[in-house]
Amino acid sequence: MQELLKEYFAEIAILIYILYPLLKRAWNRLNKKGDPSPKREKAGRKTQAPKQAKRTPRPPPQPRRAPEADFLEAARSQVLGLKQDATQLLARAEGDPRLQRLVPALREDLLGRVEVIERSLSGAPTMSTIVDDRTVLRGLAALLRHLQTMARQRGYGDSSFHADADKMADACYAPLLELARAQGLRLRTSQPITVTGDWDLSIVPRFASTRVAPLRLPVGFENSLWRWPAIAHEVAHDFYYSLEGLETSLHQRTGLPREVQMPASSADVDGAWLRGLFGAWLSEIFADVIGTVSLGPAYVEAMRRTFKNPGSPQQTAAIMQDGSLMDEHPPARLRLFMATRVLHHLGRHEEANDLWERWESDHPGVRLYYLPLGGQWVGLADETLHSVADSVIDVFVQRAWPELEGFHVLNIPGFAYLHGEHAEVQRLMRGLARGETVTGDVRWIMAAAVLAAMAQPSLHDQILEAARRSIVGVGEERRAVRTKARPHPSRTIAANLVASLRQPSEIQEAIVLGAALTPYKSPRWHWR
Repeated sequence: MQELLKEYFAEIAILIYILYPLLKRAWNRLNKKGDPSPKREKAGRKTQAPKQAKRTPRPPPQPRRAPEADFLEAARSQVLGLKQDATQLLARAEGDPRLQRLVPALREDLLGRVEVIERSLSGAPTMSTIVDDRTVLRGLAALLRHLQTMARQRGYGDSSFHADADKMADACYAPLLELARAQGLRLRTSQPITVTGDWDLSIVPRFASTRVAPLRLPVGFENSLWRWPAIAHEVAHDFYYSLEGLETSLHQRTGLPREVQMPASSADVDGAWLRGLFGAWLSEIFADVIGTVSLGPAYVEAMRRTFKNPGSPQQTAAIMQDGSLMDEHPPARLRLFMATRVLHHLGRHEEANDLWERWESDHPGVRLYYLPLGGQWVGLADETLHSVADSVIDVFVQRAWPELEGFHVLNIPGFAYLHGEHAEVQRLMRGLARGETVTGDVRWIMAAAVLAAMAQPSLHDQILEAARRSIVGVGEERRAVRTKARPHPSRTIAANLVASLRQPSEIQEAIVLGAALTPYKSPRWHWR
């Protein structure tokens, strides 16, 4: 064997040199099929990378947008939309006499404040500034919706109801606004604007921190005379919350709390608690006092008809609660009692006694006020609450008001229903009862209408129509003149004659005009 290897050594070496690389390559391929993870090639040895499918290159990552930028962009977009809508409504209001009342609110309270916010957002505001501005924008957007509704209601058909109601609110507010202007009182709102909807009668003072106070009237408000005096009540609410410092000062001056907790037991219902109860009712008492001083017996008669409940007389004496606190509205019976006390201060003693007797006759047997306590009603003697009510009314009516620069309520120029105003109301009553158009202050026209309908309930609709016809509503001057210039023709000569007899001033004008146009003829004397 050794000799054989020696003999063929050279040939064997050549075969090994040739076959070895081939065998090694085959061995490596077998190992790659069995092992999923390829072995790392030795450093310095170049291997050809396997071909792969072409892939679309990913776009470079964009920088993430800050949330403040999105918030700012949304606020600027909201400002732009609000400004466009308000500008369109302002242009319409400036060209329509029925919408003239909305012009100051649109120009100053809405667009003026939108422009301030627009400047605030034009630079690089902080996040807190953006949040505050968007909060204000939400209020202004609600204000614009109200103004759009007011414009739509005033522009619909030929009804002048909202103009008449606006004029009534203006007449009730005018003496208070004039006092505030003359004495330099800071009044935050000064323009009630009526709007009709599916809600109870109410007002929204300092709405969206503007001068506008939406006076919300329920549907059908205009069809009842007994509702119209309530406008004075809502105007008083606006004055109460808008005159700076009035609410705080009045609570301090009377020593009455703002809120009153429900008593835990009857042991807590003592004299101090009963007096404090009037603190929870103070804003409503104020509004009733101002309404009675402004309209006299007509306001109390409207209260009597609105609150009366002969079917459940005890309910008119129930003291209500609002959760764990006492409700802000006094019992109806107590409200009417306090209103009659104000009438006594106005010198209307006969009317005050008559109205209270009518109320008591409609609700016989009620001699207590009822307080919910421990799941049942506890009776409170009416003499106790009435004595506290008398003292509170004396503070309102008899004493000078530091908040009004020392004025008594009865001494505000042109405000109180005193003897001269009562004489004027009696004069207007006679004309309204005959269905005639009368001339006078809107307050006295509506007061006269209420008292005339009180005396002759069957003429309610005729009196209401005459009273509204006598009011030249805000923005309605052109319509009133146009109606007078083009009267509707009567069907017959007799009907035309009857219609003319209701307006003696026009008869006199026609006689004078006819005499001026008729050629002169010598008179002829006839003897029998």
